[in-house]
Amino acid sequence: MTLLRPTRARRAGAVCSPPHAPSPCPVVRRLLACSLALSVLSGAPLAFAADVKITDAARKHFNAGVALLKDPDGARYEEAYREFKVAYAASPSWKILGNLGLAAMKLERDGEAIAAFEQYLAEGKKDLDASERADVERDLSTLRASAVELNITTTPGDAAVTDERSPVQGAPVRNRYQASGGTLKLLVRPGHHRLTSSIDGKPALTWELEAESGSSHQHTFDFNATAEPAPARQPDPSVSAPAQPESASPASRPTPTGVYVGLVATGVFAVGAGVTGVLALGKSSDYEKANGQNAAEAQDLHDSTKTLNLVTDVLIGAALVSAGVTTYLYLKRPEQEPAAAGVRLRLRPQVGIGTTGLSLLGAF
Repeated sequence: MTLLRPTRARRAGAVCSPPHAPSPCPVVRRLLACSLALSVLSGAPLAFAADVKITDAARKHFNAGVALLKDPDGARYEEAYREFKVAYAASPSWKILGNLGLAAMKLERDGEAIAAFEQYLAEGKKDLDASERADVERDLSTLRASAVELNITTTPGDAAVTDERSPVQGAPVRNRYQASGGTLKLLVRPGHHRLTSSIDGKPALTWELEAESGSSHQHTFDFNATAEPAPARQPDPSVSAPAQPESASPASRPTPTGVYVGLVATGVFAVGAGVTGVLALGKSSDYEKANGQNAAEAQDLHDSTKTLNLVTDVLIGAALVSAGVTTYLYLKRPEQEPAAAGVRLRLRPQVGIGTTGLSLLGAF
């Protein structure tokens, strides 16, 4: 495979990004994105290093990466980065590292971008012209100056780590890494970072920090600390448990005697009202029959009916008052501590045919 060396021509007078903003100026981004495409299309032959065997797979992925950088809708850096990574793994030529470093830098994978640019300069040596070397060294210096170092440990090892940076403007920038052997070193941009680590069978762990330019941070994602709690130790059956004191019965609210008396009185008044009411109805019926036939008898029946109605009203009123007082006494009954073991007495009302009263029950 014959390819021209990629070039990084810069327009005269173009102003590049200041420190702490590791992206090259717009003109450089556009020209650099097309550099490998120009090398493919120019037709001037120049092979990769003699000690690198170029495979068909490497050529295929390399050309795919170039095409993605030339996409008419804008360079597709994430996909190009993957293609260049595969191409370099198949045929590790330093000439791929220029565009691999660019794609990594655009994705904010600054640690990989720095490594790619350093190797690009070290292996390119005299094969790079002066302007190209100066451009790469300038970008490399900017990346190094602003890089934030994160030293991460995962316990147990080989956990995945996702870094999400929230810029002042634009969508969050996410990158996923794999901790190899439980350690991971990242170089990231300054700003607010939220790192999430995950491992199969464990809940994800999160670490957030405000990273300043040139700072260094350390953190451990310890998944063992989130393990399920150990089951409670079962008591030894050979050891007798100390005797527990007999629990006291809760305080009770016994029904006072007045409530039972009130119930009996209410019942008596209600029954009495019913009896006098029935008698009043009978007298009223007799009065209707005697009225107009026997004046003296009719008058006597009228007076008896009136008296019975009055008695009925009085008894009904007494029953209502008695019921109200009984209800009040029941609702307001006080709490009492449980009585000591011994004699227990209970008062129970008794109402039946021909008998009304209270009975006293006791237990010894």
